[in-house]
Amino acid sequence: MSEVELRRLVGVSLNAAIDKTAAVERLVPGAIHRPRILSVVPGGKAVNAIRAGRQLGLAGEVVAVLGGHAGRWYREALAARGIALHAVEVEDETRTCLSVLDESTGSLTEFYEAGVRLAAADWPRVEAGLRNALDTDPGGALTVLAGSLPPGAPVDAYGRLAAIAAARGARAVVDIDGEALAAALAARPWLVKVNAAEAASVTGVAAGDRDAAVRAGRALVAMGATNAIVTRGIEGAVAVTADGAWSVGGVPPEARGPFSVGSGDAFLAGLAVAIARGEALPDAMRTGVAAGSANARMPGQGELDPAEVERVRATVEVARLDQVP
Repeated sequence: MSEVELRRLVGVSLNAAIDKTAAVERLVPGAIHRPRILSVVPGGKAVNAIRAGRQLGLAGEVVAVLGGHAGRWYREALAARGIALHAVEVEDETRTCLSVLDESTGSLTEFYEAGVRLAAADWPRVEAGLRNALDTDPGGALTVLAGSLPPGAPVDAYGRLAAIAAARGARAVVDIDGEALAAALAARPWLVKVNAAEAASVTGVAAGDRDAAVRAGRALVAMGATNAIVTRGIEGAVAVTADGAWSVGGVPPEARGPFSVGSGDAFLAGLAVAIARGEALPDAMRTGVAAGSANARMPGQGELDPAEVERVRATVEVARLDQVP
């Protein structure tokens, strides 16, 4: 059984976006396209994880930087999903991002607008928003710190937020890369959940295969993480804790889908849901992999079918790794 009490997720979205996903039969430059599928969701990595967790039965709330008409739509969309919001209002308009699936090739083309700019006076309000969100039951909260930094944010933003969570008695998980990840590691977060490229950005370990991913996870723990998970796309993930290392396999080809954006966020949600049910971190990765797979089968980041998660979870295996040098 897990020794972690987890009852809800608290996400911080510094670079929130309205995420649109479209599917067209064939993407042709210069042509008019009429999407066969169009999904619109309130996005940003932390919010994707909160929404996916909500669909799997785990409560969540969000601290988000929002502005303009798009920000008001974002508020309403979260409210419609039963997700509490601590909004930090700014002057800039909340961005919109677009992912277009070319069904003829299976490739995704993405268009990301620049994020809102944080003024010097905005950052203290972000910190206050997180403190307010953690005023109730901090010990049962997992604080999700994920996503790119908007212009004007301090480079150690996630490290500061992880420290606030720790001071409140809450655990933090970070899913970021580069300088922002290096700064967050100094705050000794409970979990770092990154993909192979993100792990390499701070460890210098090219985690191209399973054993290299384990070494990258060990390096993340040595740099400050209590636990580390390195995801490997369709090949699964590895976890490194004080007790050892584990590998979880990927899903069979028939369970994979084309909408991969947001699958890492859904992985985190599934992991958290399993921990909340009493599973230890290594076993909880099975639900994480299944949730990531279910996300890829539906348009819209962080959208999934709970029944699909349970079905795929039964096919995913976890193994202890005792011989990785």
